[in-house]
Amino acid sequence: MKKITSLLWVLLICISIPNNLYAWGKKGHALVAEIGYTLLDSNTKLQVVKYLDGMSLSEAGNWMDNMRSDPRYEYMKQWHYVNIEKGNQYEETKEDNIINALNAAIGKLKNRQSLSDEEVKKNLLVVFHLVGDLHQPLHVGYGSDKGGNAIQVKYLDNSSNLHRVWDTDIIEGEKITINDCLLLYKNFDSAEIAQLKAINVERWIREPRSLLQNVYAIQDNNVIDQAYVDKNKKIIEQQLLIAGLRLSAVLEYVFKS
Repeated sequence: MKKITSLLWVLLICISIPNNLYAWGKKGHALVAEIGYTLLDSNTKLQVVKYLDGMSLSEAGNWMDNMRSDPRYEYMKQWHYVNIEKGNQYEETKEDNIINALNAAIGKLKNRQSLSDEEVKKNLLVVFHLVGDLHQPLHVGYGSDKGGNAIQVKYLDNSSNLHRVWDTDIIEGEKITINDCLLLYKNFDSAEIAQLKAINVERWIREPRSLLQNVYAIQDNNVIDQAYVDKNKKIIEQQLLIAGLRLSAVLEYVFKS
């Protein structure tokens, strides 16, 4: 009986973990992973499949969020974001944040000869996830409101918060698909694509940071209406696409023979 009671408590704790701690939510991260894989060259696809070792793209994209409840990965919790208050610029630091964690994982994969296959896989999963996180504006947002988590809103008559609206509500409510995102690919010419694919994590955060003005353009009564959703749906689709494009660029860079 004690064992059953303990298991029930664990289950209740897991259920109570708020989804709004996660960037893009499960569907968003799956989309980034799928877009990134779709845009890869054939040789890099083979390398990715090899190291994922049977793990699906959706599982790869969501692995870091799925491991949050595992105490062995407690050290990764601060890797998902960086806080930069309004009007400030990012200043280089040695503290744990998404920029340092992503750069470290890229460096380890590029020099993977000394790593075991399991270590390569773990760093690959970090890259899959953090490239996605980096392109959700509220993961490079303001610590003062916990990346929008502290801002309670009404999303189409449902209780939510600003972070969840961007990582889950709009993506799921508008049924955004990989095809919706890939359709935007034609809007970029070859020069723009080359510029987007240039690997510079510190520079990459400028783009989602510039979108924060759109994120916070909510009504005074904190109501998220359909007009807000319509305006920002395309922005979210574009961010998912750019994240996938840059994920493919990183993967091709690290696995280039």
